[in-house]
Amino acid sequence: MMFVILLELNARKEDQYADLERAIKALGDWSNRVKGQWLVQSRFPAAQIRDLLKPHIEAGDRLFVARLTGSWSATNMGTGFQEWMNRRSYETPPGRSGAR
Repeated sequence: MMFVILLELNARKEDQYADLERAIKALGDWSNRVKGQWLVQSRFPAAQIRDLLKPHIEAGDRLFVARLTGSWSATNMGTGFQEWMNRRSYETPPGRSGAR
């Protein structure tokens, strides 16, 4: 399943979020070509991704996780982005409901 993770990190300097970055990268294949936004292919549902990342943010930070269905469009995302997105799986794994 593909997810978009949106972050607004207000509490600290961005370079102090190394644990958050490692936690996001541990979720699966990822791309972060836009500041404050990550695309991640993960087996975890959105609520579990949120719960895994919450310990790495501060009270004043914002976190949003949403599943992508496969319908997307982009421009100026850099070399190889379209191919990377086209290789991702947008399907719910067998045995998962994809529930929130």
